[in-house]
Amino acid sequence: MMKIISILILMLFKPFKLMFLLCTLIIMFLFLSFMVKHDQDCFLFYSGLFTDTLSFSLITLSVFIMILMVMSSMSNINIKINSLYFNMLLISLLICLTITFSTSNIIMFYIMFEASLIPTFMLILGWGNQPERSQAGMYMMIYTVMASLPLLVAFLTWSNSLSSTNMHILYLYNSYWVTSDLWAFILIFAFSVKLPTYLVHLWLPKAHVEAPVAGSMILAAVLLKLGGYGMLRMISKMSNMLLNLTPMLMSWSLTGGAMIAVFCVFQTDIKLLIALSSVAHMSMVMSGLLTFSYWGINGAQFIMIGHGFCSSGLFCIANMSYERMNTRSLFIMKGLQTSMPVMSMVWFMLCTSNMAAPPSLNLLGEMNSITAMFSWTHYTLLLLAMLVFLAAAYSLFLFSQTQHGKLPSKMLTLPPASLREWLTLLLHWIPLNLLIMSPHSIQLLISPYNL
Repeated sequence: MMKIISILILMLFKPFKLMFLLCTLIIMFLFLSFMVKHDQDCFLFYSGLFTDTLSFSLITLSVFIMILMVMSSMSNINIKINSLYFNMLLISLLICLTITFSTSNIIMFYIMFEASLIPTFMLILGWGNQPERSQAGMYMMIYTVMASLPLLVAFLTWSNSLSSTNMHILYLYNSYWVTSDLWAFILIFAFSVKLPTYLVHLWLPKAHVEAPVAGSMILAAVLLKLGGYGMLRMISKMSNMLLNLTPMLMSWSLTGGAMIAVFCVFQTDIKLLIALSSVAHMSMVMSGLLTFSYWGINGAQFIMIGHGFCSSGLFCIANMSYERMNTRSLFIMKGLQTSMPVMSMVWFMLCTSNMAAPPSLNLLGEMNSITAMFSWTHYTLLLLAMLVFLAAAYSLFLFSQTQHGKLPSKMLTLPPASLREWLTLLLHWIPLNLLIMSPHSIQLLISPYNL
């Protein structure tokens, strides 16, 4: 059965059928996103699975990125040789992510939350380019699993004390839970590692650097969102528990994000720079959620979706440049503007979206999150200003380093981009910049309290 599915997928991804399929998919995605209201309304399928705006958007993002992963990996010879196993891993990963984003059972949520690591680990181990890929995979597994074990204990204790595993009816009303800062920290720490937050992010750069382009795309676009999704689901259940910890967690998130943004400006590895920029973006997601406000929750959701398209697109175009120049060093990867001027325009569009320039969805998310944090306390102004300024700094640094300068003498001519590569890049950029045109997004900008 899996072989038949893999053959059907390969048949679909032929040039003309590919264009038709992807154009149809993006039209459907945009239509559904425009028509769906950006709130947390829940539409139950049955007692085990459900969907709302958050889960629907992340499941759709997962499917969309999976197709773009296959498109971007067509030039990889190792993936072509082992296409059956590669497609089986993608299908299993998509199943894990879909169940994670749609289950209402906290035990099933935890199982699928952790099970999504296995296909990712196998992607890094089987199709990574460097000999250090096994060490990077072990870093990822040890960090996330060790941080999640206390979360399992908390979930089991929680469900046992309330005699239910349904996350929608659970609430921490017991006085022991409400007054325990330790339980609150355990619940938030596991999601902070997956997000990741500064100091517990060390697995992310290693995993990104050693992963193939497909692994980097799904890791940045969807797997990091598991931490934000878990926080969004659980933070309303433990709001009383987090009252004492919120100032500390907010300071940790914003200060760590600003420090990572500074590190980004001094990076020389292009994949490492893009990976660390994800940590800076996700710090604003965590901080927005900790405000417990309508603005912060909506801003976090917008940033997660926008970052999913933007970071995946950056990894994709960085891999295209790597395939032509055989280097990830910013000291060597120079002068692309002279050899591939149209591709330079795509670089510019993705870099400006990464710094939340209009009309990207990142702009809407950061406006909501910054408003929520500034309303929570004015002391966040300096850190927020640093985050916004440094995001522009390292995005423009990435663009200028790769596009300007002189090409190395042995690379005076580079092969032009193929139709598949253009389509892959455009299908990253179009939803990233058109989703902000949703009527509900515009209404949120004008008057959020009327929704």
